[in-house]
Amino acid sequence: MRGVGKTVLLNALEDVSVERGWIAEAREIDDDTPFPVVVARSAKRILRELRPTRRVAERVLESFGRLGSFTLKDPSGFELTYTPGNQSSQETLSEDFVDLLLALGEAAKAKGRGVAFLLDEVQFVPAKEFGPFVVGLHRLAQRTLPVTCVAAGLPSLPALAGRAKTYAERLFEYPQIDQLSKSHADHALADPARVRKVIWEQAALDHVYAETDGYPYFLQEYGKYIWDVASDGRITVQDARKGGAIAQDRLDNGFFRVRCESKATRAEREFLHAMASCDGPPYAIGHITAALGKDDQRLISPRRNTLIRKGLVYAPEHGLLDYTVPQFADYLRRQHPD
Repeated sequence: MRGVGKTVLLNALEDVSVERGWIAEAREIDDDTPFPVVVARSAKRILRELRPTRRVAERVLESFGRLGSFTLKDPSGFELTYTPGNQSSQETLSEDFVDLLLALGEAAKAKGRGVAFLLDEVQFVPAKEFGPFVVGLHRLAQRTLPVTCVAAGLPSLPALAGRAKTYAERLFEYPQIDQLSKSHADHALADPARVRKVIWEQAALDHVYAETDGYPYFLQEYGKYIWDVASDGRITVQDARKGGAIAQDRLDNGFFRVRCESKATRAEREFLHAMASCDGPPYAIGHITAALGKDDQRLISPRRNTLIRKGLVYAPEHGLLDYTVPQFADYLRRQHPD
């Protein structure tokens, strides 16, 4: 979900990749740019950095010459564009991705280097575009070429990969990045403070965990404002309550409010509030339909689909919905207790 540190982990993996001499291509996906365009732009930058030998360059150019969806604009500079057309099929795009990724892998291997695609917000990629990319990664694995991919997204990401290609469940591992355990949350707050000769009382740590459920971004915000109000080298439960109230206000008027008011229309906000009135999480579509005063789930499908595209909700299972932000229902109830 949002605020658990996926992007931070990708940034750390980028640093590790660069330290080991790999080319790290970090991209954040959105719903406006076709995924093949993202990959083509990445390929252009990767090839520019690899500076392949003439022999490898000729092999790369030969591969590009067979591509149907990608167009080589300038052979000397590997200028790539992607033009989707009415005749383009998923099978054709799969062949193009295979050729493109194999060419990158061979060029990287010849240089004794590796390539890491680090992709964020992958839930925005349609399965029909992600599938061909998975086919290319599968061929890279079969050929043991030094190209890998780390893809981060909402909890629906494994389902997206499975819809894209059935063997994706064997190709990828799916570590779930979630809230911290109580002990890890305590360490996240107490250890940096202890280095600065400041001690957290256990009751203060207990209060923060109860308020944040261990979500990393919330811990970060609570830790900041509690630190600001504390004194005398000790953080008490009174400090935790005082600073925590400030942190909650900042979250309500920033983190939560931006997602609710800037992204959702009035009708969509009504949908979000209806979810908060139901038992959950996750929330049953049938219960949301009833809360909206409707008797047919099809009547709420347009709003549901739009909210999913906007990244405000996701479907953990068929017939269920959940918010993409932890504690979002609590925020909505605070804003509108009735």
